[in-house]
This record gives sequence, structure tokens and C-alpha cells, in this order.
Amino acid sequence: MNSKYYKENISFREVILFVLPTYFTSLFTTMYTIVDGVCVAAWVDTDALASINIVYPLVNILTGIGMMFGIGGSALAAVSLGSGNSKKAGEQCTISALYAFFLSGVFAGVCIWKLETWLQFLGATPSTLTSCEIYAKIWLFGAPIAVGKDLIVAYIRADGAPKKSFFISAAGGITNIILDIIFVGLFKWGIFGAGLATIIGLAVSMILGILYFTKGKNQISFSISGLSLKEGLICAVNGSSELVDQVAIAVTTVVFNRTALSFAGKDGVAAVSIIMYLQFIFLGIYYGYSSGILPLLSFELGRKNYTACRCLEQYSYRLVSLLPIVLYCASYFLAPLAVGVFANRQTEVFTMAVRGMRIYGLGYLFAGINIFCAIRLIAYKWGKWAAVITSLRSFSLLLLFLSILPATILGMDGLWLAFPAAEAGTLSVSALISRYSTKKIHTQK
Repeated sequence: MNSKYYKENISFREVILFVLPTYFTSLFTTMYTIVDGVCVAAWVDTDALASINIVYPLVNILTGIGMMFGIGGSALAAVSLGSGNSKKAGEQCTISALYAFFLSGVFAGVCIWKLETWLQFLGATPSTLTSCEIYAKIWLFGAPIAVGKDLIVAYIRADGAPKKSFFISAAGGITNIILDIIFVGLFKWGIFGAGLATIIGLAVSMILGILYFTKGKNQISFSISGLSLKEGLICAVNGSSELVDQVAIAVTTVVFNRTALSFAGKDGVAAVSIIMYLQFIFLGIYYGYSSGILPLLSFELGRKNYTACRCLEQYSYRLVSLLPIVLYCASYFLAPLAVGVFANRQTEVFTMAVRGMRIYGLGYLFAGINIFCAIRLIAYKWGKWAAVITSLRSFSLLLLFLSILPATILGMDGLWLAFPAAEAGTLSVSALISRYSTKKIHTQK
């Protein structure tokens, strides 16, 4: 393997060193949206900021397609590498990429065909519709680039090169930041400039990723010979929880926006936008760690080294049990500073978002274990069960609490409480599924 971390007796320090680049990769990925939001908030107006949030469900679905095949396919590829079958690993990555490009193209085409109707359904108002159309078209026409970046980063990580996947993502993220400043700040291109900067940044990462696989020093090699449509479906099923998560975010974002609009008008939608941006940073720590350790778990499963699997799991459970306290304290005490990046301190949006962040942040106490449990199941080819956990925390329970809590006397506080309530409610299910799967996985022949 390319990476020294695919070996016997890996220490916790080595696990962290392997995982850190993946976290930073996740952090740079969130920049594509956060930087757009910061620049638009600073140099345009709150209507434009709300427009990005309204369009983002479409982006979520594109991201979900990329992550479903990227994470689902790369997990299976890492298992194949662990069993010594690099040819099969290459075939799994190739077919999953073809499926991803096809589905994202179909989705983008359907959205462009009836774009105004979709945007109005998502919550666009007469004052935001034009901005929404501009931002949405950039993402939809750039769908292959957006999906391709997610795929390539996941495949490089599975190939045992997390540092290279980080540098590739960082190059795109830095490009995005620079172009946002130029396009939005200097050229005054508004939301068009923000969207264009994002797609160019994604393109830089994708091109660098393609160059990585052309050097011939990697274990995973793409090939169109011996492809199996069935294998592509298996990759999709294994990564289905990632699509479920992103679709759920898309749906619940609409519900969040509509509920906030009914209680607090446009200021409420702007406050929701800020909270959603900031949660990327906090949840990104959990996703970054879990996605980072995924190829290690998959590789050891392929080798049938269950002792190493148990060791990696123990490291992980300790980490996701301690981190939540740190993250919640950070979200509580740093709320004014973080929200102040997006909103003026003298505005109602600022006051609402600070209070919202402190309540919403309670969910970080439970989310880490739920996220790790789901991604662990993907690593072990139990993707269907991962989808159960994800659908509960991101969709079913969240929608349930969004329909109940704000309707009571809680109002906007109920809106913010829905997320922690859903994460807490999922925790017991995650524990039960993890306990059941551990008995099955660690006793395989």
C-alpha cells in the first residue's frame, strides 16, 4: 500500500495522523459554502445570503450523489485492497464514478427544466428569486465538477494517501477564497461571483485529483474493462446513508426556512442560514474523523484482521465520547464571535443567531457517536444499517421535532431544539445497531 498506516499494531497517535488530513479536507470542503456566505453577507446583502440557503438543498443532493458513490465505493475498494485484489478495487471506483456522473447529470437536467418552480417550492420569494436562479444555475451546470471532486478525494483517501487528498482539497479551497474576494469584493459580481468562485475551486481540486491517478504510483487504477452494473448498485447501497443524509438536510433546510419565516420573517431565515454554516465546522470534525478512519477499518476487514478493527473502534469511541463536551463549550462561548462574522452585532439577526447557536449546539453532544456509528457500518459493508441511523437523526426524528416543538410556546427556541432532540433520540438506536453488528462482523470467517 501507499500508506505506512496500513500495517499491524497502529497506535492512536498514528491513527490521528492518518485522520487529521481528512478532517482538514472536510474543513476545506465546508469552505466552499461558508466563504460564499461570508463574502455575500459582507459585500452584498441578507437577501443574497438567504438565496444561497434557499438554493442549498439542490447542492445537498448533488453532494449526496457524490458522497454516496465516493464513500460507498471507496469503502468497498479499501476492503478489496485489504484482501489483495487491487484490480477489483479499481473496477469498483470506476463503476461508482460512472453511476455518479450519470445520476447527477439527470438530476441537474430535471432541475434546470423547471428551475423557477423548484426554487419557489424551496422558499424563494419575489425579492430572492433572481439571485436564487443565478446561484442554482452555476451549481447545476457545474454538477459534474461538484460530484467529481467528492469522488476523487474519497478514492485518493482509500488509496492510502490522505495527505494528498487534503492538499488537493486545500488547493481548491484557497482558490475559492481568493476568487471570492476578487469576484465578489473587487468586481462586485454579487452572488454570481460567489457561485463561480466555488465551481472553479472545485474544478481545481478535481483536476489535481485526476493528475494524482495518472502518475501510476497508486494501487487503485481506473479501468472500463470488467465493469459490473451490479457492483455499481452495491456501491450505491453501501453509501446510501450519505445520500439519505444530504437529501434529509435538503428537506429539513426547507422546513427550517419555512418555520423560521413564519415566526421571524426574513431575519429568521438569515439566522437559520448562519447556524447552518457554523454547524458545518462542528459536525465536520465528526465527519472528518469518521471518514478518515473508514479506509483503515475497511482495509483491516479485507485482511480479516478483527483485532485491529476492534482496536481502531476503541480509539474512535473514546474520541467521540470526549470531543462533544469540548465542541459544545466552544459553540456556547464562541457564539457571539462566530455569528459576528456573518451579522452586525446591532441587528436582530445577530441576537437570534447567537441564542440559536447555543441551543442548537446541544446536538453536538450526541451527534459524534451517531455519525461514527453510521460511517463505521459503511466501512464494514453494512451500508443499509447506516442508512437507518442516518434517516432517523437527519430526517424522521428531525422532521417530527420540527413539527412539534416550534408549534408549542417554544417558538424559535423549539426550532433550535429540534436538532439536539433528534440526535439524542437516535443515540439508543445507534448503540443497539452497533452492538448487534459488532457480534456479526468480528466473528466472520
